[in-house]
Amino acid sequence: MSTVKKTIALSLVVCMMFISSACGGGGNPAGSNSEEVTYTWKMGTIYNDPASRPDYNSFGLSMKKFVELVNEKSEGRIVIEPYYNSILGASQELFEQLRRGELEVFYGQPMANVDSRFGAWSIPYLFSDYDAVTKAIASPDAPLFKLSQEWVRENNAELIAVGPSVFRGFFNVKHPVATVQDLRDLKVRIYEDPIVNLFWKDICNATSMPYSEVYTGLQTKTIDGLEFADTSVVSSKYYELGNYFTDINWQWTSGGNIIIGKKFWDQLPEDLKEIVRECAWEAMEYQGIEEKKNKESAYSTLRECGVEIYELSDEERQGWIDYARSLDSRIREAIGPETYDAVVEAVKLAK
Repeated sequence: MSTVKKTIALSLVVCMMFISSACGGGGNPAGSNSEEVTYTWKMGTIYNDPASRPDYNSFGLSMKKFVELVNEKSEGRIVIEPYYNSILGASQELFEQLRRGELEVFYGQPMANVDSRFGAWSIPYLFSDYDAVTKAIASPDAPLFKLSQEWVRENNAELIAVGPSVFRGFFNVKHPVATVQDLRDLKVRIYEDPIVNLFWKDICNATSMPYSEVYTGLQTKTIDGLEFADTSVVSSKYYELGNYFTDINWQWTSGGNIIIGKKFWDQLPEDLKEIVRECAWEAMEYQGIEEKKNKESAYSTLRECGVEIYELSDEERQGWIDYARSLDSRIREAIGPETYDAVVEAVKLAK
């Protein structure tokens, strides 16, 4: 081979090596510069897109905030593409996709029918208010957050942050509800969850129904009411069909969880992991601020729309709590005695 041809061949090899290095080689091989790699993730949720539903949508807005913060603070090294409105599937489907390594990020609530331990988040009257939630689970060093991280890791994922989320009251179209006994003549929509079913099945005619069918169900009298957050009653416009809401606050719903699939989390260098954690907790703090702000206006909005709001007295609320505590042995078995005891202990430690 002539000297000229050798020179051209060598130049081509060097050029190809340079292109391969500059493009990151399709991944993040050991020893490569992580700044040269862009991680593009899909993030799925059942919550509404804040672009079309900005009001009373703390979950959708906080997910948007998380996406924007990560894209900004990572300087484009992580690009998260949000998918709202169950476009990628319902909560259970999304979490299953995450576990199988098919989805990078899930924002929502892993359900107890996937792992019975997740039912611990649904224990009735586990928390009394948002301060208790923050101390127990919605902060990085909270004891129940650490425990929840262990459960999620055993499901092939990483729990990054938990938000203050919401408390659930009771809305219906027939009459005021003050006591557990007032539910006897009502057909009540519940969501699919073992603990939810345990709480409601013996005190009313409880039926599981997809959220997408609730409005029509109330309209056709297939159901008379449902356990739901006051802010969600407003955003879903159920006030168009019914007139009664009670602040039973029977359950704190762990709806604000940012969870990343294990293989995608493990790919990140430590500096990007720290950025994601920081952004996640900032977004969850924002969710809490938005939810509290929404709650302040929800009652006035409902009253303006003709809804009668019944606020429980301390004695009446204790009646609901006593009913919940009468179910503790059954809830303990449903969740698993070891998990139940660990959760109760974690909540005590947080007080």
